[in-house]
Amino acid sequence: MASSKNGLSPVVVFLLGAASATALIVFVFTSTASPAWPTPEATPATRQEKKAAVVACAPRAKGIDSETRRAARTNQTGGGDDDDEFARMVRRAAMEDRTVIMTSVNEAWAAPGSLMDSFLESFSVGENISHFVEHIVVVAMDEGALRRCRAIHPHCYLLLPEVAGLDLSGAKSYMTKDYLDLVWSKLKLQQRVLELGYNLLFTDVDLAWFRNPMVHITAAADITTSSDFYFGDPDDLGNYPNTGFIYFKATPRNARAMAYWHAARRRFPGEHDQFVFNEIKRELAAGAGEGGGVGVRIRFIDTAAVSGFCQLGRDLNRIATVHMTCCIGLENKLHDLRNVIRDWRRYVARPRWERQMGKIGWTFEGGKCIH
Repeated sequence: MASSKNGLSPVVVFLLGAASATALIVFVFTSTASPAWPTPEATPATRQEKKAAVVACAPRAKGIDSETRRAARTNQTGGGDDDDEFARMVRRAAMEDRTVIMTSVNEAWAAPGSLMDSFLESFSVGENISHFVEHIVVVAMDEGALRRCRAIHPHCYLLLPEVAGLDLSGAKSYMTKDYLDLVWSKLKLQQRVLELGYNLLFTDVDLAWFRNPMVHITAAADITTSSDFYFGDPDDLGNYPNTGFIYFKATPRNARAMAYWHAARRRFPGEHDQFVFNEIKRELAAGAGEGGGVGVRIRFIDTAAVSGFCQLGRDLNRIATVHMTCCIGLENKLHDLRNVIRDWRRYVARPRWERQMGKIGWTFEGGKCIH
């Protein structure tokens, strides 16, 4: 009894000791364990997202600095990690199904009133396709094209030519060496889109969009291409492709097909990319055991829908796109592209019943190439 009056009881002493030991164990555990939920400081993905957001919102410089040119050199060769400028741009532009639309321009094609303006105008007058513009990455082939693109479009990327010092800014004459370097320069960047895990729809800029052409792209094919001449069977490799409108699914096989296509340029010196694709299409479709092919399935789109001047679709009720194919020269292409858009405006201004009768067609008078 005396000890109970003059000091702490044994029970109290025991409880205090147990509580101290528990507190010490908890302190040691929490100081060494990782947090149980992600925090901004502990999550690399969050930091990358913030970094991308800063880049997306940063004001664009009017001039083209050395950092932009250095990034262009890195990206066209596939260098750098996936968080470089081009990868971030592709990520921002991609649709929900990870599809990116890409086109390419030089300074002459991007100039005010030139092909790029008419190309973008077609989305605004087409049927429910204006939203596709935000998914287009415009590849500028020179610094003048980049400046003009940045003035009117959110996703513009500078691709320097593979040959140092090459000037790709002018209205290149068809099949000249400069023209060939221009059309071949874009293939490696297209391949990079696939390697980043995004589907790619490449469209030339001398092309008008009026309806959604993606309804004519099937998931059953690796590559879906428009046609210069279409003979009725979408799986017939005898169709003549036009690679100015071509879709690639994001697969390793398609990345290999793109590399195979680019490498084949050496076998066909002095030829453009479309000619070479037509020459090697059976090699691309052949399996690895059939002569070293890639094994892709290629499908062709009917020219009645995804059309061009080589084989023009006459029924405007079916038309999705019109390409200035079989037409040489910037002035000729631009003249007829403007006329095609004018004819489309006339078509959509008429009552639905009149359009459905199928009697409103193209205006051929005064055309440079349309026939």
